[in-house]
Parts: sequence; structure tokens; C-alpha cells
Amino acid sequence: MRRRRGRKKFNVRRVDTLLDQVKNGPDQSRDQRRNRRNDQHSKQPWQGRRTLSVFRDRELFEGLVTLDFDFLMSQPFACGQRNLADLLPQSVLGRAMNGHGYFTDDYGTPLSFPDATFERILTVLEGTDANLKAHQVRHRRGEMLGKFGHWLLQHLDDAELALDPEGQPVFGIEFLAGQKVNTREFLTGMVLAGFMDDWSYRANTLRHHRQTFSGMPFNIGGGDIVIVDAANFEMVGLGDTGAAVFTDEQMRTLKDIGVICQNRHEKYSFPQYDQAYFRRQMGDGVCDDLAIIYIGAKYGFSAMLGAFLMDAIDTYDKYLLDLTWGGFDTHLAGRIQKHFLNTEDEPLVWDDAIFDLIHFAAKRNDPSINLSSSHRRLIQIEKGSSVATVLNHWNFLQGEPVFDIKLGFARVPASEFYIVAAKRLKTAGMPVADPVYIKGKQ
Repeated sequence: MRRRRGRKKFNVRRVDTLLDQVKNGPDQSRDQRRNRRNDQHSKQPWQGRRTLSVFRDRELFEGLVTLDFDFLMSQPFACGQRNLADLLPQSVLGRAMNGHGYFTDDYGTPLSFPDATFERILTVLEGTDANLKAHQVRHRRGEMLGKFGHWLLQHLDDAELALDPEGQPVFGIEFLAGQKVNTREFLTGMVLAGFMDDWSYRANTLRHHRQTFSGMPFNIGGGDIVIVDAANFEMVGLGDTGAAVFTDEQMRTLKDIGVICQNRHEKYSFPQYDQAYFRRQMGDGVCDDLAIIYIGAKYGFSAMLGAFLMDAIDTYDKYLLDLTWGGFDTHLAGRIQKHFLNTEDEPLVWDDAIFDLIHFAAKRNDPSINLSSSHRRLIQIEKGSSVATVLNHWNFLQGEPVFDIKLGFARVPASEFYIVAAKRLKTAGMPVADPVYIKGKQ
């Protein structure tokens, strides 16, 4: 790829100023206070957080990665093992960076490896499974998304879709085998979910919905996922770009000095380029569980599955070889919208519908919720349940008995979460029956 010579030199003064603005923001002290607080629910006093290094503490890192991955692979999921092997290293990475899962010491102190990367996780795992070389995993993830996108775009005008093309369920998700969906409803769910994390839609939602369901000022956080020049990004040393707010001026500076790429029409590939999340406004985002439930309640099961699969695309898209401007999920949602604009002279989904979804599912709407299940959690069959979590959500909407499982990283009891979901649905004019809980195996 042809690169501009002018991008190789940085304007040191502009970079230093930018670093000062970002690193000295108000959230630094808040993070420090959060790390110092005591854990009131632990039998041991709060031990703080130990920050370790992949290189300095290599033996410990390798052992914990192996243990954590093996543990996750042993859990029950409604998904094939090959797909899980490509998915779960992403979960291990998050746990390594934040000191979760097996990344704790004997006293429960988090052991954080902030220099952990997807490649470094897989370098450990390929030692016991040659199929887990980082390049191969990224390739398989991208090939899977590419095949799905190509297949979907070839069948946009079909009345019905079978979610097991070529005899294999999409993304290896077992309950999709033999599942047929109404195409238009399915695509509606995909478009809604594909745009709900887009910062421009979230910013416009703040203008469209100024109050929460209880009449308080409405707020939601968010940011942009952009493609960056990996070497320039590392050279600038911005650190966690999701921890502080970047203004329009700062984003323009980063483009001018060659950190953020500008040409939407060029092809960008890892490792020369990578994706990075830049926060544009502080605040909590959306609860994916509530978003999926809202889409299911308003548009039906086909739409709910569409949203669920778009969430899966957003997950796999984080670590690919070939990068898509704006993310593959947003790109695919845009292609669907463009098709209907060309064939019907109007989009499949109007902007107001996306604003309403974002407003409904915002964590800080009322009642508030501290929960958002990852794709891994949505396909997991949690302790005490016999179905994947996303199907438990559908049973809730249908008034069928549900399992009172723990949800998301926060481990929120379903009995608490469904109270929040039911109150919001009632406020939105879509009341559901009070759930009846199944006493599962403990």
C-alpha cells in the first residue's frame, strides 16, 4: 500500500499537547478512587490490584492463560467447539487485562496484564493447539464473517431464510440448525443492532430523546471505532483511548499526524493497521440484553435473531486480518439499508426506530441496569439453566417459564433483570406477563 511520506514525522508539540489533554482528564482520579475502594463482599480485605507484565512475568502469564482458556472451553455453550476455540481467546484477553477469571492470586487479588494482546494470548495457546496460531484465527474469523455477509446480501429479497446455509448453522450456533426466519424481520433486527453502537446515532438520540422514562435528563456514552496506523498509534502512546473523551479537534489532529487513517476506500490489513476505540462522550452505553429483548418484543423472534447475530458479528469483528471501515456490523447494516433505498425508495429501518432502541436499552434509562451480556454470555448455558441465555430472554417475552440465572459479567440475577425489562417494556407500551421461574439444577 502506498503511504504518504509526510505521515512519518510527528509534530511533537501537537502530540504532547494532545497527550496532556487526554491523560490529565477528570476520569484519571475517578479510576484511581475506584481501584482504592474496599470490596465489602469479600471475606478478605481488599488487596488492591497487582499490575504485571507479559514479559517480566511470562511463566505466570502463560500458566494463567492456559488455565483460563481451558476453563472457558469446558463450560456448556450452544456452539460448536471449533467456533468456540476462535471466540474464547477474546474473552481470555479481556480477563487478563482486567484481572478477572483465573487472573487472580490465592487471596482474590486481581492480576492485571495491561500489555496482554490477542496475539500474545494465542502465542501461548498455540503451544497446545497448532490451529490457534493468531494469523489463522484472525483468518478464520474473517472468512466466516465474509461468507455470511456474501450469502446474506445474495438473499435480501427472499421471503424466508434458513439459518443453516450449506447444512451448518450460522457461526456454529447450535439452536440455529433448522431455524427459518422471516427475511424482512430478520434484516430489521440486524440493521437496528448494527447501528445502535454507532456514535452518530447515539449523539442524535440525545437530541431526539432528552429525558429518561422517569423524566430525568437522558445521557448515554459512546465513541468511534476507527482504523489506525499501528506503528504511529503505538509511537504516540495514548494508552487506553476508551478511558478519556476525544474532541473533534483532537480526532482531526490524530488524522493530520497519521495516527487515524482517513481514506475510507483504501484496504487496511492487520498488523500494519488495527482498530481502536476512541471515546467521544463519557457515560454508560446500552445493555445488549435489553436491546435484544426490545427488538424481539417490537419486531418478533426473527428480528431478535437478526439482532443477536449482528451482536456476534460485532464481537468477531474485533480481531480480523482485513479491517472494515466503521466495523463489519455497521458496514453490513449500511449495505442492507442501501439495498432497500435502491429497490423501494426508502430505508428498511428509519432513524427514529434506531433512536428509540438506543433510548430504551440505555443502561442509565429508568430503571437503570448495570449489565450487558457479551456474545459469549448470550450463547452460554448458565448454571441452573438448560438453554442459552438469549433463548431464556425470548421465553421471558413469550410468558413462558424462565431460568433465574446469573447474567453478564456483573452476574445480575435474572429475577432482578427481568423486573427492569418488564418495567421498561410496560413504559414503552409493550407489557409482558410477570415471569415464572424454573428451579434449575444447582
